[in-house]
Amino acid sequence: MKRVSSAVAAGSTAVVLAVTLSGCGVGTGQPDPTATARLDRDSGQIILPLDEYLSSESTETTMTRARLAILRSCLEPKGHNGVKPPSRDDRTELEDRRYGLWLPERARTHGFGLPGTPSPAVEMPTPPGGWSDEDDPAFNAAYDECVPEVMDQMEAVSSPMTTMGSSSAVPLMLQASVKAKESPEWATARDDWSRCLTDAGLTPVGEDDGWTSREALALPAPESPKGRTDTAKREEIRIAVIEAECNEQTNLTQRLGDIEAGYQAALIKGNEAALAEEKRITAERLDAARAYLAEHQ
Repeated sequence: MKRVSSAVAAGSTAVVLAVTLSGCGVGTGQPDPTATARLDRDSGQIILPLDEYLSSESTETTMTRARLAILRSCLEPKGHNGVKPPSRDDRTELEDRRYGLWLPERARTHGFGLPGTPSPAVEMPTPPGGWSDEDDPAFNAAYDECVPEVMDQMEAVSSPMTTMGSSSAVPLMLQASVKAKESPEWATARDDWSRCLTDAGLTPVGEDDGWTSREALALPAPESPKGRTDTAKREEIRIAVIEAECNEQTNLTQRLGDIEAGYQAALIKGNEAALAEEKRITAERLDAARAYLAEHQ
């Protein structure tokens, strides 16, 4: 899988890259006061404006499967089945805790653990003879012959995130994050959260250590003998609930999310052409990947 990704990355999309570079760094330094973060308590997700322009894990998996199927069409006549494609599954995304625990109802049941069990992965049937061995010199020789032959086809089912090695949205997200953390509103929100933890008997960590308490960091690992005891689990849940309730009482996640959303929205305005073009190409190529898989699998 990594071999194919590396090969496709070498054939980056020139037009998208040109648009992206022309828009780099453009945007107001002032946040958009109307932008807000959307908090989905059911899924545990924090949705910010730039998320709209990111290629999802599910999208990338579909495209990877299509690339491998295209490559396999060249490898099979040479006597090789190709490498095993990634599993297709219905997993939900892991809870977003970028600003610490923020869902007391989950903390009361799971502590710091992540709830939910992913649905069983759907594996592609193993072909007769099994998948190719990437250490086999004969397979590598066939692979090296096939990649140039099918490069254009593979690129046609690859997102700009793959062909360029990243998304135009990523550097903008980093810029927005830096600006948000430098804002006085961010410092005020942290002070309120820290005061709540302290009043509840916990010790907030320093700014560089995230959004948790020293007591949480001192808990034994859940898989260790000490961590598996009922006493340890009760203590874990106690601390987790305090952290989540302080987050909720101070509205921390919403406040920090809104600050970042404001800076993201401002940066989107100055880079909208590049972002919109990348989003359009991703959607177009996802459709192409799905169509290829429907016809060839």
